[in-house]
Amino acid sequence: MKNKARFNGKAANGRLKRKHVTSYDVAAAAGVSQSAVSRVFSERGYASQAMRARVHEAAQKLGFKPNAIARSLITRRSQIIAVVIADLQYSFYLSILHRLCHELRSGGYQALLFSVPSSEDIDDFMPDVIAYQVDGVILASSRLASRSARLCRDAGVPVVLINRYLSDTAFSAISADNLYAGRLAADFLLAGGHERLAFISGLEDTSTSADRERGFFERVKHLGGRRPLRRKGNFTYDGGSAAALDLMRLDRRPDAIFCASDIMAMGAMDAIRYETGLRVPEDVSIVGFNDAAEAAWKGFELTTITSSAEEMSRRAVGMLEELMEDPERSPTREFIKGRLVIRKSARLPADTALFSADPYALESIPE
Repeated sequence: MKNKARFNGKAANGRLKRKHVTSYDVAAAAGVSQSAVSRVFSERGYASQAMRARVHEAAQKLGFKPNAIARSLITRRSQIIAVVIADLQYSFYLSILHRLCHELRSGGYQALLFSVPSSEDIDDFMPDVIAYQVDGVILASSRLASRSARLCRDAGVPVVLINRYLSDTAFSAISADNLYAGRLAADFLLAGGHERLAFISGLEDTSTSADRERGFFERVKHLGGRRPLRRKGNFTYDGGSAAALDLMRLDRRPDAIFCASDIMAMGAMDAIRYETGLRVPEDVSIVGFNDAAEAAWKGFELTTITSSAEEMSRRAVGMLEELMEDPERSPTREFIKGRLVIRKSARLPADTALFSADPYALESIPE
């Protein structure tokens, strides 16, 4: 005779099968109707404080968890926010993801992650994102196209951009003040006595790299410096390495390089040190941007400019909540000034105190 896998309401291992607790069980234990339980957990309709207390007490004793899907059908809110990131290979975007998830959980939301491979178009993912009936979307990518944000808007889904903005002012965005960062890098390097500056850019169509470049070049010109050289690094380690080697082959090679991201700065540092025999910072100073976790490693000790992942994430979630509460609310843009983190990859000015403020107060540059 075959042994039965289950008997007398118990599993074969002797453990009791767990009964699924329903809202009807909670209603019976609390002495109220099932519809009252629904009103309490959906927060729709009237329920007295005494009734709410009885329902929550009964639910806690029974281990009842409201069905999120069923609740979303009633409230028409899923409490799910899509986070679309296309650059998770970089530690800075991992920091943004970590902080976003923390902020969303604190606000009672769940994050649904869409990680877009570098070989694929982020716009192609958006119909799938919208199909999940998310309450809102946060787009975090250095290679974001405007079509992605427009697809969300046309579907009636609030969207906020983080770490970049679009020229289209119809979308809310929170970003580092990249113009300011470029000016700060120029001030620091020129104050350190450097005369032949260079800039390694990221992707050509991104506001982040374009604004850092513009701020850097304008500030150098304003202070009477020679126009910096320029090479493209595409926001990659290999791109930064190749760009730096190209610059080092020039008859009048630069004595300082500002890179639009830390990952390119690290590639540039390694290429200079291990393939040219030059020294960092004795022969060439390097400044990066983002203050990625790796920037502080002993192998780099990279001087860089911060762009606070924590602050940007906090404000992105706040902006999105405002849009979800009031869909007619006008879009907003905010820019966060970073600060210089001085380590060992760049020669120091005589007076470093000027650069230790948070943020460093620059004089305005004429338009």
